[in-house]
Amino acid sequence: MIVGGNGNDVLYDDNGPNTFEGGGGTDTVSYTRSSRGVVADLASGHAYKLISILPLGDSITHGVIASSSDTESGGYRKFMQDRLRALDVSVDFVGSLVNGPADMQDRDHEGHRNWTLNQLNSIDESVLAATRPDAVLLIAGTNDSSTDSVWTMLQDLCNLLTSLTAQDPDVTVFVGSLPPVRVGEQSQQRAERVDAYNDAMPALIEELAALGLKVVFVDMRDLTPDDVTAPPLDSGLHPTAGGYEKIAAHWLEALEEHFGLDGTGIGTDRDDFIDIENLTGSAYADALKGNDQANTLDGLAGDDVLQGRGGADLLIGGKGADTLVGGEGDDFYSVENIGDVTIEGSGGGTDETHAYVNWTLADNVENLLLRSAANLNGRGNALANTMIGNSGNNRLEGGGANDVLDGRAGNDRLVGGLDDDFLTGGSGDDVLVFSMGDGRDTIADFNASGDDVLEISGYLAYEELLQVDEDTLVVLSDGDALLLEGVLASSLSASDFLFV
Repeated sequence: MIVGGNGNDVLYDDNGPNTFEGGGGTDTVSYTRSSRGVVADLASGHAYKLISILPLGDSITHGVIASSSDTESGGYRKFMQDRLRALDVSVDFVGSLVNGPADMQDRDHEGHRNWTLNQLNSIDESVLAATRPDAVLLIAGTNDSSTDSVWTMLQDLCNLLTSLTAQDPDVTVFVGSLPPVRVGEQSQQRAERVDAYNDAMPALIEELAALGLKVVFVDMRDLTPDDVTAPPLDSGLHPTAGGYEKIAAHWLEALEEHFGLDGTGIGTDRDDFIDIENLTGSAYADALKGNDQANTLDGLAGDDVLQGRGGADLLIGGKGADTLVGGEGDDFYSVENIGDVTIEGSGGGTDETHAYVNWTLADNVENLLLRSAANLNGRGNALANTMIGNSGNNRLEGGGANDVLDGRAGNDRLVGGLDDDFLTGGSGDDVLVFSMGDGRDTIADFNASGDDVLEISGYLAYEELLQVDEDTLVVLSDGDALLLEGVLASSLSASDFLFV
């Protein structure tokens, strides 16, 4: 048990099953020292270490469906992740290669197109050292079958498995049989070699397991030639989408039998939480979930999923491409990756995104603050947004409601958009943009003696300038006008206006 005191404590995971008790104060459990990703849930009071999986092989692991095109299908990896997501189960796919469709959350793998078993054996040491997987999903040998004998293929497979398990005796290597090859597109002899290789594989795996190697045979011999793509799209070597779905089902069945599946994650190392308010993730892909209190969830590196639930939560994505889900309460989202996604339900409080990258507010998020000193752009949504720039040159663009835009320092471009907006350029030479039909906007700090500019589209000129106490009203039409606070009409000149 790891116990805090009466203050605001940070309790660090030590890679073993633990009970964390915060005590008094606002306490955080940190997985920064974890060797694996985690699924941690403050509402249930539990956390599980994620199983990390290395998909290893050739173009089948890469996900090639049609060799005539370079479509990034993700292959069996995509089907596995879809099934796991439906079960609310998280794993961490690892590898030095990244590919797959845009909606595939974890695209890491080690599937090298056109590689043989010997070529995979040449990289196994560096790959295992870099990824430290709990499980390897190996399906390879199709490229060897074009010229090698069945005996040679089996010997190369034996060498690869021996090397993999020698590099990391704790890793479990799941070895899948090969999909058949289509006769006609490929020779009858090659098809027979693949079949003989598949039939001899169980005995080899059993022999290696008897020697103490953690290897498991995964029988995929129910795949038929109909599960392999035919010409003109392919040469009869790569699975169809249906074939990849079958492969995914076999991998999942083997993983479930070996590791067990749990609704909160894969793995048996469970941590328990007592009086813990906040969570910090690991360097891997994590799933961090809050409760009905105000929680701080910090994903750090990796492609994380953070879910705040109730309370006014602070969700910090970190460096990866993260998914941040708010909930009831006034939530803060911190996004550092252009691939981050924020999700907020209707009526979930007044929420704010702090962005270190160009950002468009998600539906139901009200406010945006640009961070860092970079030249960033921000765009609003259909709500009444407050958007604040940074010290760089920003473009802030409202949506279809009464927005407040504040450029702060830098040479900013502020676009209020529809409805009655309030614009503050801040220091620097700013451009305040107005279009026909935008309504009646207010500009707080227009510098008539400086280089601020009113950029107006849809009009050739203004109708009149009216002095209203200490302010100037620029009348464009019955429905459109700009109120310049603290500006005398007599101080304005033609250089202050740009009609486009």
